Amino acid sequence: MLRIFNRSTIGSVVLLLALYLILFNRFGPEKFHGLVWKLRRPGQMTVVEALAMEMEAAKPPEGVLPVTTEIVKPVPFEVAVTYTGTVAPLNEEVVVARVTGRLTWMPYYAGDRIRKGQLIAKLDNAGGEYAAREAEAAYGTLAALHERHMAEAEREQSEAQKRQAQAMVQSAKAMQLEAEKMVAEKQAMLAEAQSMAQQASAGVSEAERNLQLAQAQLREAERMVTAIESKLQTVKEQVSEAEADLERANQEVDAAKQELAMAQADLNYWQAEIERAKTLYEQKAISKDELQREQAQYETAKAKVKAAEAKVRQAQAMVRAAEAKKRQAQNTLKQKESELAAAKERVSQMQAMVEMAQSKLAQMKAMVQAAQAKVRQAEAALEAAQAKAKQASAEVERAKAMVQEAQAGILRAQRHVLHAEALKAQMQASLTAARIVRSYTEIRSLTEGYVVERLVAPGTLVTAGTPILRIAQLDYVRVQAFVSEKDLADIKLGTPVVIQSVKDGKRWTAKVTSVFPSADPTTRTGLVEAIVDNKGLQLLPGQSAIVRIVKQRISNALTVPNEAITQFNGQPAVWVAVSMGKEMGPTQYTCPMHPEVISDRPERCPKCGMDLVPTKRYSPTGASAKTQYTCPMHPEVISDRPGRCPKCGMDLVPTKRQGESVKTAQLRIVRLGKTDGQRTVVLHGLREGEEVIVRGWQTLKEGSPVAAVPWTELGPAKLPVFTPPPGASPHGGHGGSTPAPTEQAPQGGGHQHGGH
Repeated sequence: MLRIFNRSTIGSVVLLLALYLILFNRFGPEKFHGLVWKLRRPGQMTVVEALAMEMEAAKPPEGVLPVTTEIVKPVPFEVAVTYTGTVAPLNEEVVVARVTGRLTWMPYYAGDRIRKGQLIAKLDNAGGEYAAREAEAAYGTLAALHERHMAEAEREQSEAQKRQAQAMVQSAKAMQLEAEKMVAEKQAMLAEAQSMAQQASAGVSEAERNLQLAQAQLREAERMVTAIESKLQTVKEQVSEAEADLERANQEVDAAKQELAMAQADLNYWQAEIERAKTLYEQKAISKDELQREQAQYETAKAKVKAAEAKVRQAQAMVRAAEAKKRQAQNTLKQKESELAAAKERVSQMQAMVEMAQSKLAQMKAMVQAAQAKVRQAEAALEAAQAKAKQASAEVERAKAMVQEAQAGILRAQRHVLHAEALKAQMQASLTAARIVRSYTEIRSLTEGYVVERLVAPGTLVTAGTPILRIAQLDYVRVQAFVSEKDLADIKLGTPVVIQSVKDGKRWTAKVTSVFPSADPTTRTGLVEAIVDNKGLQLLPGQSAIVRIVKQRISNALTVPNEAITQFNGQPAVWVAVSMGKEMGPTQYTCPMHPEVISDRPERCPKCGMDLVPTKRYSPTGASAKTQYTCPMHPEVISDRPGRCPKCGMDLVPTKRQGESVKTAQLRIVRLGKTDGQRTVVLHGLREGEEVIVRGWQTLKEGSPVAAVPWTELGPAKLPVFTPPPGASPHGGHGGSTPAPTEQAPQGGGHQHGGH
């Protein structure tokens, strides 16, 4: 008994008991775990269970793919291209030595700012050689100036002689002009006298013609008086005859009026008789024949009245004709009397004109004699004036000869002056050249800028053409970029450009200032340049910069990121996230045998002739499901109304509807427009407000359920948070209306979809 319970046996039993308790605590029933029992409420989970539940709740339902989306809306869009450019200075000057000498002073280094005209370096003067040349040229200039003064004095003397001769010429010309003026005046007087003589002679002839004409007109006027007196007697006889005719016509009018009165009285009688006869006939006192006889008498009396009235009118017409004839004869008489008086007056006028013409003829003869005397006087004065003009012309010729002699002296003096001037100019040019060469020992900047390179050091012997410094203008720099020939056609002077520094990302806005008119035949690129304000010297020559050239601006465009664009049967397409329970876009039709054939209307396949079938699909209806509630700690607990969890007692919370977070993917054929390298304009195939899938579309198929989540460069930042509908497994199994898992395609951007 003691052997059995020795020390080794007891130790073994204790070891086995400890091992049993450890294993029982780890793998035994939950209520016996641990050496100390813990009291927990019904449904309460351990830390391990809670972590497992959170990881399980974070899983998306099986088949829902994470994507990132973007809502399509019209925005301003710039069609731009981006190139890498190089910064170059606006202008660059390499300062060189222009004479040989030793560099004695140049205190400037790279980065120092230089002003235009600033002294930047000095050379020695080669042992005074440049100063000696300058002094020699100065003395030569003084000698040439003295010789020039002597030549100018000679020229001034000749010019004084010329001025004296010219004064004599002017005086002689004045005398000549005065004589010529006198000659002209005498010639004018002679011409005037001759004109007066001719006019007087013409006046005599005209006066004789006027006298003859007046005498002829006088004889004609006397003949007219005789003829008018004869016609006047005839007209008086016509007046007497007209008065007799008028008297006879008045008598015939009186007789016709008496006859009319008698006929009217007879008519009145028979008119009363016919009225009485009609009354008696109506009373049957007389017969119809008697009545007709009375009627015939009445008509006869009526006709006599009309005949008498016509006779009266005829007689009155004869009276009027006789009166008209009398008036005409009287008018003719007055006219002839008037003509006779006018003719007698004309005879008197013609007699006066004859007397006047005779007086005018005598006057013209006297004027002819006076004009002939004046002509003889003018001819004598003209001869005297012409002699004086000849004398003045001789004086002018003599003065001109003196002027020519003085002009020759001036020309000789001018040649001396020109020779002295040329000598002086030669000496001054030598002096200027010596001074310029001496000034070359002081080197000044021709531009304003910054020192970018120091090429030699002080103490170095330099020769003409040796570079010393390199100065660049950096307040404005030129940013140059080589642009492909397909983009060059849209780039013009003034095209907007955005320059971005590679170093710190700072941006500058500018415009294209130069488009070089040639292209590189190897790279097929052309050089485009923009000038940028660089007052802060943030862009340095040789640095690279990002050049964004805006080729076109569109005020309202639907655009999508370039990474959202794929290809379908050789056509551009994008994936669109469509809400579940809604139609997935407009109906399209395809061929069952050739799925690459797609049309907007039903027709036949152009390849096989089969009828095209519609491809519109409907996603599962989940948005119309009722709101349900679940426990945050126990997602398998689901209820149709709010309450408490039967496991842990926590308040149930509403579940997110599937249709509100999960959508279905649809491939949409689009027609694209301009692109800026990052985004592209969609001309057809998308509408404003649609949700385009930007990332995560590589594994999609038509109708795949998707959920939008944040995205990073490595992929989804998190998986979609989704609560399954009633009946779904808490571990992600299928149930309810959750879409089934989709067959995933190989990943990779820009893949080609064959068909669905």
